[in-house]
Amino acid sequence: MFEKDNLEKIQKRAIKHLKRGNILKAKDEYLKGLAIDPNNIVILNNLAQIYKILNKKDKTRGYLEKLIEECEKNSYEEEQILIMKLAALTELERIEELNETLERLIELYPNNTLGLYQKALLLEKNNDPEQALKFIERILKINEYNIAALLAKGRNLVEIKEYDKAEECYNLVFKIEPKNKAAMNLKGKLLKKKNNQENSICAHDLMMKAVEFWEMEDFKRANNFLNKALDMDSSFDEIWYCRGELLIRMGRINDAINSFNKAFEINPESGGIIRKKEFFRMLNIMKRINTILGYEK
Repeated sequence: MFEKDNLEKIQKRAIKHLKRGNILKAKDEYLKGLAIDPNNIVILNNLAQIYKILNKKDKTRGYLEKLIEECEKNSYEEEQILIMKLAALTELERIEELNETLERLIELYPNNTLGLYQKALLLEKNNDPEQALKFIERILKINEYNIAALLAKGRNLVEIKEYDKAEECYNLVFKIEPKNKAAMNLKGKLLKKKNNQENSICAHDLMMKAVEFWEMEDFKRANNFLNKALDMDSSFDEIWYCRGELLIRMGRINDAINSFNKAFEINPESGGIIRKKEFFRMLNIMKRINTILGYEK
């Protein structure tokens, strides 16, 4: 009992250190825990992840191999343990065992989206988009707004030349996350493929560049790239919507309203927001405040 209580306290201390970013202190606590329980799968997994961050490849591999050994020795089939085993097998590139564990996870827990997604990725990697799509559809039945699944669906639809359906997937991602860079990249590639312009720059390339500057809080350069994107092609509501959000950050509320209006003209549900009076009422209040303060005319 004393050892169990001590082990729980050690793990709690380790978690606190991790939350504070003290990786080395967390590692020391987990090593103490491992001395008490050398076969503890959670501790083995956490130590492997810590050594991976520390770029200690041999240590990482050793703990992952020990984790897998413990799972197989005790025939563990709990959902979370199977997920840890999957991650270890993936890291070690033990593909045959990975496939077997994936099949078992999906068999026991058919709604485990991580397992379904991993299976779809393997099929995509093996150039089997039609089978990959079957697993992706299972994820989307559980959560129709799963961004990783929507992006994967788009990629696989492109492979079977269902370009319009792929574009719909990327457009849905923009409704959920208006600044999703993966969607920008994939939609840009798709449009260039459709237009036989794969070696050229498109509006979504410029949009992605704008978001990169936005993330660095260089709003002026971000806006310049969005304007260039719109000069190149003004038919995409996601670019107008993105520009509207950026202009709010820049304090240019009137211009933001105009940009949102353009987005909603193209697509009334742009950005995932249905055009409502309340949304524009809020923006107009912000505009009046800016006018009073002298920031806008």
